[in-house]
Amino acid sequence: MIVIAGAMLGNVLAGAVGQFTYLAWLGRSIRVSLIPPGIGQVQPFVVDLHVLTLTLGLAVRLNLAIILGILVAAFVFRML
Repeated sequence: MIVIAGAMLGNVLAGAVGQFTYLAWLGRSIRVSLIPPGIGQVQPFVVDLHVLTLTLGLAVRLNLAIILGILVAAFVFRML
């Protein structure tokens, strides 16, 4: 839960400071996915059993502000 809160805090921080040119590097992100990128959008893994269709996919967007937010949240949680 702390990791998610820290990631959300970092995402808000990246959005807030991303408009300033000298802090734009905080908002540059990479996408980490279990599915290799193709043409267009990333397609999830689909298993069709005719009775049940299972769709799996995971993509994580990381930037420096999100990582800093997670570290700050973990530090604050540890201090409590």
